[in-house]
Amino acid sequence: MSKLIMRLERLPGEEEASDTRHVVDLGDRSRPPAASTPLARWSASVAAAHDPCLVVDTQGQIISLSASAAELLGCSDAGVIGRRLVDVVDLVDFETGISRPDYAARVAPLAVLANGNGLMRSLLRVRHRDGSRVTIDASAAPLHDVRGEIIGSLTFIAAVRG
Repeated sequence: MSKLIMRLERLPGEEEASDTRHVVDLGDRSRPPAASTPLARWSASVAAAHDPCLVVDTQGQIISLSASAAELLGCSDAGVIGRRLVDVVDLVDFETGISRPDYAARVAPLAVLANGNGLMRSLLRVRHRDGSRVTIDASAAPLHDVRGEIIGSLTFIAAVRG
């Protein structure tokens, strides 16, 4: 098993090198990208966030979801982790109201996984369990590992008012 270890002679912001050495374990390089340290850090941040946001992996499975995002998307925050976004959120067509429109796989949190070159934005309409519909503005960015490979996406969402 090869590990990537970084030894710092001085910490950023220190004027001179000190006698103390700082060793940072950057993780096991043989781990698959979905279990990578960057994805774990983003997932932890999202889980603790007050803002509505979520992280999905390259398969479109929800890795992490803030409580406010779960409420806005109309799903519980428990039980959705590890399931595909399109399976746990009732996306509906803007014109017909039909569930799982043809373009469901092209909404920002998922489309940015294929594009990977920058931010993507889309409007979503979701149906909650009580039948109410909410229009959501979603802005997504790809997440990369240390090799520059896409490991998932980070999406911030907000209800469209008016």
